[in-house]
Amino acid sequence: MRVTQGMLAGNFLNNLNANYRNMNRIQEQLSTGKKINRPSDDPIGVATSLRLYTGLTETEKYKSNVDAATAWLDTTDTALGQAGDVLNRVRELTIAGASDSLSQSARYALAAEISQLREQVEQIGNTAHDGRYIFSGFRTTEPAFEAGIYEGDSGSMNYEIGVNITMPINITGDDVFINTVDVFALLTNIETEITAGDTPTLSGTRLEELDQAIDNILSLRSEVGAKTNRLELTNSRLEDAILNFSSLLSENEDINTAEVITQLKMQENTYNTALAAGARIIQPTLLDFLR
Repeated sequence: MRVTQGMLAGNFLNNLNANYRNMNRIQEQLSTGKKINRPSDDPIGVATSLRLYTGLTETEKYKSNVDAATAWLDTTDTALGQAGDVLNRVRELTIAGASDSLSQSARYALAAEISQLREQVEQIGNTAHDGRYIFSGFRTTEPAFEAGIYEGDSGSMNYEIGVNITMPINITGDDVFINTVDVFALLTNIETEITAGDTPTLSGTRLEELDQAIDNILSLRSEVGAKTNRLELTNSRLEDAILNFSSLLSENEDINTAEVITQLKMQENTYNTALAAGARIIQPTLLDFLR
């Protein structure tokens, strides 16, 4: 096959353009810091990145749920602790009120404090977190209690903290203040009986009921604590997973700067060498000889 000047020039230009495209690709990698700037750069790498991004996004969402659930449980634990403190104070007042030696004015004073503590219990029952009432079940936009009556429902709020893993994180107000012992009715009875001087009932039935209510709150706090511990372990695992996904993404997408700079210099040298060779390939024309 006869090789013509046009064929030589054509091949030279094709190779020169290919070299220039390679140099442009490397320059783009260096300026963006990424090995993959479009799907055509590395189709397999793009598929890997999409899979890793999906895993990272899902893991970050689970971690967000864990953080939200932990904050909710922390608020719940604080409220239960406050309720326990109030009931322990009521117990002290009940023991004091069960004494036959108290004057009537002292009984009125004890009863007045019991009345205030009853209002405090209702205030605790209407504790809110991030604008939502924590003891109202699903009805988180409405207070759980109104005049000692539970206005919420029995809804269980579940947070997804992993693939097909959910955790109920709320406790309803009736489980805290009604089902085991109706705390509001109990405090009302104690107030009435202290005023009336009904010491046998105070020292017997009422103290027993108070102990049941306090034990119930302690049991619920233990349940909240166990869930919080589990969430802390889950959060640690998710943080490790996020770090792993980020590392894999970086390995798949990010460039090795020193390596890319070396490649760019090699391409520049190749390009310059090609230009010099091209000057030799293109033969002089008749006009060049006539100058």
